[in-house]
Amino acid sequence: MKALRPFFMEDWLESFRNKALFNMGESGGRARTVKELLEQSGYLENSSFAEIMNLLLSDSPNRGREDLRKLIADMHNGATPENILITTGTSEALFLLFRYLSPKKVAIPIPAFQLLYEIPAAMGAEILPLPIRYNQEGIPFLDINEWIVILNQEKPDCIVINNPHNPSGLIFSDEVLDIIVEYSSKNNCALIGDEHYRFLSSEKNVLGRSLYNNEKNIFITGSYIKCFGCPGLRIGWCIGNKQALDSIQNEKNYTTHTVNPFSEWLSYKILLNQNSLLFNNIKSEWLINKQILKQFLLQSKTVYGMSPEGGLVTVLGLKNIRHENELNQKMELLLSNGIFVLPLPSMEFGRFNFQEKIILEDKDFSLINKGFGFRLGLGIEPNKFKLALEKIEQILINN
Repeated sequence: MKALRPFFMEDWLESFRNKALFNMGESGGRARTVKELLEQSGYLENSSFAEIMNLLLSDSPNRGREDLRKLIADMHNGATPENILITTGTSEALFLLFRYLSPKKVAIPIPAFQLLYEIPAAMGAEILPLPIRYNQEGIPFLDINEWIVILNQEKPDCIVINNPHNPSGLIFSDEVLDIIVEYSSKNNCALIGDEHYRFLSSEKNVLGRSLYNNEKNIFITGSYIKCFGCPGLRIGWCIGNKQALDSIQNEKNYTTHTVNPFSEWLSYKILLNQNSLLFNNIKSEWLINKQILKQFLLQSKTVYGMSPEGGLVTVLGLKNIRHENELNQKMELLLSNGIFVLPLPSMEFGRFNFQEKIILEDKDFSLINKGFGFRLGLGIEPNKFKLALEKIEQILINN
């Protein structure tokens, strides 16, 4: 495995997320305290404190707590605890899974979270972009027929589907997901469903659809920590067939070995009651912020795009700019006024060949495809989110 390139997005996040008055560059929910997580999950402070004080800081079981794995299995139809491996976040799950699969060709919707293609590329895999483009209104879309042609011509041995999608905010339709599952099954192709936004992928239900179906070629990576504003807990999971997880868990013995017992304990407490005030508040804040952004975009004179269908991020284009230096000036202007958003070049917009075409089959595309915009996070308190959007508009209009 060759050395990994710089994690461009993370460099931006580390530089500005703790300094900005309005941090809208993150991809997770607003940060929550341990007290908030426990009380809104229905636990009394005194009894929770006593339980924490008596928690043994020994190694957790290598595959994770049995009760936590049972909860996660119950969220995936047909899974059992033996199909679940608890990991140190989804990053470790993905790293170990790619190590196990050792793919030669990986097809993935692009643009994407850099880790999803960077790790297999460093392992020698060829990356096959499945294009996600933005039309003139800044609405992301895909052409499933184009994807099918790419899959049939290039014959990948691994497909990665991040759903809901970061950074576009798309939720892939059942039709698209069914086609991908059928292709992977018929062509002996591994399918990875990266589903860390699944808790915010349905406006009515607790969970949206998962790609998991108990076939040996399908693997799921996921977590709740981004949606729930507690990434510091570093809890994730990998779901797959037992034989594969045995091998992956063996490699985990050489990395983090086990996860933090406090993180596992708190995760079990949170996930045990899906009807809790915490679950309801997280869904409610998400829905409110989606509506705030939708209304803002209908009136904005400076930015364009769409409110996300799922997850906590979307992409917005900047109106009336056509040059990189103009983008840089706008980003610096926002930062100097306390607003941090993630510039699209940090997610390698414009790097891939298909993004160079602004006209295809008589359709005009947005310059978002070349990186003239930013990723916006919705994971802040609604009143503050509304105020931040108003400030963005004011700053950009006046400059």
